[in-house]
Amino acid sequence: MFKRNGAVGILFVDGGEESKRLLTKFSVSKLLEKLKVVDVSKNGLRGWLLLEYGTTEVPLLVTEDAVLSDPKSIEEYVEKLRKQ
Repeated sequence: MFKRNGAVGILFVDGGEESKRLLTKFSVSKLLEKLKVVDVSKNGLRGWLLLEYGTTEVPLLVTEDAVLSDPKSIEEYVEKLRKQ
């Protein structure tokens, strides 16, 4: 599992509404401390998502055992992290 500096997953975001909403929600509840955040709107990273994960949809959460692209699923998964 991705665990660098305590992070347990990578959250890919862009400047869209859903990305901003999740980032705001997770920062307020300090859940971003458990995630590495990557902005795919910079440096052509969105195309890399297609190659690596088969989608360019963001927000996208990647962990050792899951790839979640639905914002509601991402929220539920991250909420479970808070309880650990």
